[in-house]
Amino acid sequence: MAKEKGSFKEFLSAVAPEYQSFVEKLNNKLIEQGCDLVIKEAKSGYAASYQLEKKTVMNWVFRKSGVLARIYGNNAGKYEDIIASLPAEMQKKMTISRDCKRLIDPTACSDTCVKGFVYTLNGDTHKKCRNDGMFFLLTNETAEHIARLVCAEVTVRKSAS
Repeated sequence: MAKEKGSFKEFLSAVAPEYQSFVEKLNNKLIEQGCDLVIKEAKSGYAASYQLEKKTVMNWVFRKSGVLARIYGNNAGKYEDIIASLPAEMQKKMTISRDCKRLIDPTACSDTCVKGFVYTLNGDTHKKCRNDGMFFLLTNETAEHIARLVCAEVTVRKSAS
């Protein structure tokens, strides 16, 4: 189990220098939008979670390949325009990620499974697992798209509450 640990500054220092200013700007934007930041120490470094009303909107996680954004796109169907504007590589990553078993068969996953999300892209409906349906490596190409996706999710959640 990950233990509570570290400050944003420590977390940020673990991010590759070329992405620190982006991560910091996005952090400020999410905090301004009412998200709480929870930083834990994980096996692979820090895990930083942004939560809105105790529900996680996104995590930064560290892997050998770099830092990845896991966005919990519960409301992806409400910002399909943003998904449609993603670079082909990010769209492909979303469409080839695993399907949500529970959206296909309600008895298929554990009872604690929160279910994935549904969106339409290029006329096809996708039912994706929330854990890897929007899981992107932070690069110069993906940074602004990650920010747009997570901010869209926060906006929809706030308007629903």
